Amino acid sequence: MDTIALTQLQKPIESIVQIPGSKSVTNRALIMGALTKNPVIIHNPLWSEDTEAMVEGLNTLGIKTIHCKDSIHVIGNIYDVKDNEFEINTNHSGTTIRFITALCSLVSGKKRIFGSASLNKRPIGDLVDALCSLGADIQYEDIDGYPPILINSKSLKKGSIDMKADVSSQYVSALLMIGPAIGGLELRLSTEQISRSYIDLTIDMMKAWGINVKNDEYHSYNIYPNQEYSLEEYMVEGDYSAGCYFAAFAALAHSKITLKNLKQNTQQGDKAFFDMLRSMGNEVSYFPNEVIITGHGVRPIEVDMELCPDQAQTLAVLAAFAPGKTVLTGVRSLRVKETERVKALQSELLKMN
Repeated sequence: MDTIALTQLQKPIESIVQIPGSKSVTNRALIMGALTKNPVIIHNPLWSEDTEAMVEGLNTLGIKTIHCKDSIHVIGNIYDVKDNEFEINTNHSGTTIRFITALCSLVSGKKRIFGSASLNKRPIGDLVDALCSLGADIQYEDIDGYPPILINSKSLKKGSIDMKADVSSQYVSALLMIGPAIGGLELRLSTEQISRSYIDLTIDMMKAWGINVKNDEYHSYNIYPNQEYSLEEYMVEGDYSAGCYFAAFAALAHSKITLKNLKQNTQQGDKAFFDMLRSMGNEVSYFPNEVIITGHGVRPIEVDMELCPDQAQTLAVLAAFAPGKTVLTGVRSLRVKETERVKALQSELLKMN
């Protein structure tokens, strides 16, 4: 393991950071590209381990993609997948295993889908149950409710289904994205919708592809028949999640950081983190394609992390420097990530007293 030595910042700095494309947007765009009959060019994608896992999964199915310097070309689509046997390793990517599972329920062949040892401990049962309600043939290889899974179905039927949405919003996003391909879908939730901002992101992207989704206040979703994905090029916006770390640094270091490639009008939930920085005493200024953070330190707050649960760790670190008690709620989804993040966060902060 490499060791990195950190030195204390001697004075505030002023800097500009070019933020890369969003991982959440990139992987959704890849799925929507695979559901589009014509080739699609995805500009400004984030090439990450999750993206690589998704691309390799699509390529394994025979959905051809080409990775260029600043774009990914999705040449093939699900309608060209041949009846075969496929093994898809999603590695550590929870997004990939959930989205690919829904996609694989639409195509011919026997599919075995699995991930790393830690990913195989993350639940997938609610999504599998929903897909089976639509006609999927899915079995668990080892433990019920968890990967690896075996999919033998080659099509799904349109219909109305009930499902739980209190474990992961990605289950709902996965079903919404394949909804047009099965001729329509009514999805009713039997629990509260967790991480609503990610649902907003999915629906907003589907709209860009020509798909309308009716959202009944996160109680149900309806995709009407006779809709098809139709788009030739898609631009991935900058990743607010990546920008949060630099913004947090600016706050702690009393520095001024300009984050390029972040748009103000976004459905990314991590934008809410910047409002939290304001509440902690910092300046946040939005411009057409950038955000400027001027740091003044941090003060304690009480905040609901529901819109951006992945930033709970970052905010907790900031809270360690705030003179007083900071309360974070809305973090239940962190317990079913690649690790139990709440316990991991507690463990690491305790090492620093």
